[in-house]
Amino acid sequence: MKLIALVLALASTTAYAGDPGAGKTKSLACQACHVAANGPHLVGQRETYLVGQLTAFKSGDRKNDFMTPIAKQLSEADIADLAAYWSAQAAGSDATISPAVAAIKKPRMAFPKGFPAGFTLYRSEADPVHHTTSKSYANATAVAAAKAHKPLPSGSAIVVESDGADGKPTGYSGMEARAGWGKDIPALLENGDWSYNLWTADRNPKPDVNQAVCLACHKPAAATSYVFTLDKIK
Repeated sequence: MKLIALVLALASTTAYAGDPGAGKTKSLACQACHVAANGPHLVGQRETYLVGQLTAFKSGDRKNDFMTPIAKQLSEADIADLAAYWSAQAAGSDATISPAVAAIKKPRMAFPKGFPAGFTLYRSEADPVHHTTSKSYANATAVAAAKAHKPLPSGSAIVVESDGADGKPTGYSGMEARAGWGKDIPALLENGDWSYNLWTADRNPKPDVNQAVCLACHKPAAATSYVFTLDKIK
């Protein structure tokens, strides 16, 4: 049945004639993962193919942790415009990114000085299969807002420490909100003013982190301040 649905989606025609100009503006969010990256190339793809794939992600016939949240926000006109734009681009024209796209991808969060000082451990989850433990910490600003049942404000920060079988950290991930951090992020990816980052065990930033992936993943959690474990902080 899924194959039939996908075929029908590919064969279907939209009620909207795609506008490449409008699609170019909307494509900024797409470029963060599909231009100068190892992800699937969109340039030069058939317009009907792109319409079909985006429609399948939007309907749920095709699932992906990152594409599904993006596609569910698209209207039929959005899909038509994006397909018209990407199909009109020449193969190989996606080798470099613009400064605007580079700004979307670049994390702004720095590792908190003195961590875990100023943070509260609110969740510890062991993985007995891989003999690892995930520890989640929230700073005082986030904890106070969560306990007051308020949205997490600017100044909130969450850090997740990943520990190996020996109990020593193997790496960290984090999210922090600061006023203005979200102003240049396209609406399809924007998570309020949150920014995301990853660090090594010695707390150095991991190279080539693309926070657009995190923004897409956390987008469905808008109702809980983009935090999957907000109930645990409360």
